[in-house]
Amino acid sequence: MTERLQDITDQISHTVQLDGIVNSMRALAALRVRQAREALPATEAYAATVREALLRVLPLLPGEAGRSRHGKNSGVGIILFCAEQGFAGLFSEHILEAVKANEKENIFLVGARGATIARSRGFSPVWSASAIQQPAGMSDLADAITSEIFHQVITGKLFSIIAIFCHWKPGQGAVVMRKPLFPLDPALFKTSPSGLPPILNLSPQKLLEDLTADYLFSQLCQIILHSFAAENEARSERMTAAHQEIERRLSDLEQKRRTIRQEGITSEIIELVSGPTLARLKKFSEQDEKGDDNYNHSKNQRLTKNKVLPQASLLSAGIELHPSHGRRSINDLT
Repeated sequence: MTERLQDITDQISHTVQLDGIVNSMRALAALRVRQAREALPATEAYAATVREALLRVLPLLPGEAGRSRHGKNSGVGIILFCAEQGFAGLFSEHILEAVKANEKENIFLVGARGATIARSRGFSPVWSASAIQQPAGMSDLADAITSEIFHQVITGKLFSIIAIFCHWKPGQGAVVMRKPLFPLDPALFKTSPSGLPPILNLSPQKLLEDLTADYLFSQLCQIILHSFAAENEARSERMTAAHQEIERRLSDLEQKRRTIRQEGITSEIIELVSGPTLARLKKFSEQDEKGDDNYNHSKNQRLTKNKVLPQASLLSAGIELHPSHGRRSINDLT
């Protein structure tokens, strides 16, 4: 009984410690989600500024100079934004499943945990990097991706870049998104520029290239933040589910401990009560036996008094017994 109680107590202690770890991870994930959401407006404003600059520069370019061309056989680069750490459910798996069969040749992969899962599924990334741990690392990662992509584009290996990432939406969870990054979205050129034409100290073509890189950088910053927030939302959701399961397990363990304690208390009470009770029962039994002996002795005495007087007594009373005639009454003697 004592060993069972100690075992349950140890399980409760370990489960409480595990719950503390889970709550810490959940709190950290929630903090990172809040940080990502707070950083998003600034990146969106930056992207809007760069887009406005592009719109003002495009009219200065002759003909189709600002449009990128690529044929049917152009190389396509896929940037996958997977999870950096575990306990995010199937976050990385959903990203990898969104890659088409003909898109696996040029994979750029972000996220250490996702890279491990991707290699186990036969992916061979041409470039990989760790995802950010906090929004402050967003610009460095976006700059590294931009540099690598433009290197591939300049060398002629790639003519199209697509990003696949998760965007967390309320009520829907992590939704996988595909967003073309390069060439620039044609819808970008349909809006008329506002304001006067800019005064340039660079050639329009050079400025366009720089602004294109900046615009790609701004888009990557937004994608990185969305992916970062979605990963931590998924982790927070998993930790919340784990916390609920731990609470249920703790409730069961506490119930078991109460049951074992109650059984122990009941056994102790029975043991304490049974000793005096048995002693009293034994005493009562001995008293009953003694009473029976006294009763039998009194009964024997009464029976002895009621027996026929012995021969000597009868003779002394003047009564003679004749064997042949049997007992003679006193009346016969008189």
